[in-house]
Amino acid sequence: HKTCFQDQLRENISCLSSNSTDYFKRQVYPAAYILFFVLGLVGHSLSVCVFFSQWRTQKSFTPVSLLMVNLLVSDLMLVSSLPLRVSYYILNSHWMFGHVTCKLISYVFYLNMYSSVYFLVALNILRYLALVRPYLYIRIQTHYVAGIVCALIWLFMGLACSPLLFTKKKHQDEGSFRCLELAEDNVDQLLLINNVAFPVGFVLPLVVVLFCSVLVAKNLLRPSPALGRTRPCRKKACALVIISLGIFLVCFFPYHIVRTIFLTTEKHGQINGYKDSCDFILVVRKAAVIAHCLCTANSCLDPILFFFVGENFRSFFAKWTGGRKTSTYQKSFAFSHSSQNN
Repeated sequence: HKTCFQDQLRENISCLSSNSTDYFKRQVYPAAYILFFVLGLVGHSLSVCVFFSQWRTQKSFTPVSLLMVNLLVSDLMLVSSLPLRVSYYILNSHWMFGHVTCKLISYVFYLNMYSSVYFLVALNILRYLALVRPYLYIRIQTHYVAGIVCALIWLFMGLACSPLLFTKKKHQDEGSFRCLELAEDNVDQLLLINNVAFPVGFVLPLVVVLFCSVLVAKNLLRPSPALGRTRPCRKKACALVIISLGIFLVCFFPYHIVRTIFLTTEKHGQINGYKDSCDFILVVRKAAVIAHCLCTANSCLDPILFFFVGENFRSFFAKWTGGRKTSTYQKSFAFSHSSQNN
């Protein structure tokens, strides 16, 4: 009985220790972050060139382009922070950039994720209005309205993520300052934040995107006598449905589900002394690592959205690759009919 008790005690200590999954993190995170950094840097650099070319030509952005520029800025914030994350895990979980920077890194991650979610929601609503409620869309198609929407998204997300700036300081392990880890003292606070963020930051946006997608798909499947005139914008609408839903289901859905299970499991373990199977706890922790990587991938997938939905992207690449220039219709506004004036 004494031997069994000692084995159980060692197992519980192993579950309690953050080192139990450190090796797995050091294998997965650096490789994933380096890949996302390279892809994100290349994709967003090309996107910056396109947006700069559009601004230099038109001296302004359409509402869709303005939303995409803000999405680009959000992604660049996260991409620029990835080298710091890589260095942390390469240095065996030693953070050398200070406690304030540690908080900012976590803040930037969640700010990027939820601002990206709501910028995608805004794009889907614009697409829905352009195809299903074109007259209403024309009435609100101003830079003034789009600018207010972008400002409200940044303000709301900045304030909503601000509690992360006041989390307790991470512990030091053998003289090494640890960051990007779950501190035991923060579980209650993070679980409370998750209980608010899950419905507001994920469920509600997903419902809105699904609602807009269903109505737009219904509109696209309906026979239209003007199909020949509006084929480019219908293709872009279809692309936005597929890409935005893909980002939600691949990047955001697994992360929010696994994060909820992870925090609940950690809280349950603290209360009950990790009496449950240690194997299950370790599986949940490793699943949280994979889900975090999938969520971070959204920062390098948005250029795909820019290319298939953004204005002038294909004509820009055709110009620089010496390909055939896109037609006038392909240069038209992504969500409006070809007869509408941007």
